[in-house]
Amino acid sequence: MEEKQALILFSGGLHSLLTSCKMIEDGYQVTLVHYDNGSSSGCEYVKETAERLIERYGENKVKFWGYGLTVGYFKALRDEIYSLELQEIVQKYPYFNLPQFTCLACRSAMYIYTILLCKKLNIKVVAEGARKSQLFAIEQTNMLEQYRNLLNAFGIELATPLLNLESNYDRTLELLIRGINPTVIEPQCHFGVPMKKPLSPEEELEVSHIYQEELKPKCLKLIKMSEKFPLEPSGKLY
Repeated sequence: MEEKQALILFSGGLHSLLTSCKMIEDGYQVTLVHYDNGSSSGCEYVKETAERLIERYGENKVKFWGYGLTVGYFKALRDEIYSLELQEIVQKYPYFNLPQFTCLACRSAMYIYTILLCKKLNIKVVAEGARKSQLFAIEQTNMLEQYRNLLNAFGIELATPLLNLESNYDRTLELLIRGINPTVIEPQCHFGVPMKKPLSPEEELEVSHIYQEELKPKCLKLIKMSEKFPLEPSGKLY
């Protein structure tokens, strides 16, 4: 019987590490992909974390694809909003939140690359380490449903095994129970901005609205445009 395959959005952090464990234990052979949008440092350490998973579960269960460059897609999606006048942005999207939009553009770029890679490798399941308790708009139900719909349009399912995980303490325990040291050097994104307070319901919904109105049509165009491009892991990081 053919083994189930899953593609993991692999940041190299503890969430993607635990997500990978859970998918493997669910019977999947996982392919780990790290995304480089041109604004991160420390990406070279991701391979070390991937190698720990390979050592723990075996090469027949874990593969490290490498580094997928999403800088072009990220720029294309980000510029959809950045090209607008500030007054126009506020008028169209009164609850616009710039840091959340940056994360939205970056994650959407990852999903473009993910869909292209799934088509190349004939993988039908994608998993990511989204957690509601982290309060990022892109990890809440509204946006996850948007990404699920995008994947479904290409015959791909989305798994979020950590979605309801409440605390970092529980995450640490789950890794320790599996015999995995819960210490990693996670790449640092220099575009991300820490939140000073939880998002309001209006701000959270606005992220989904911006995705639907501005980014989704662009995502579909970029996927179609890129279908014939060679897709290989990058040996050079920005």
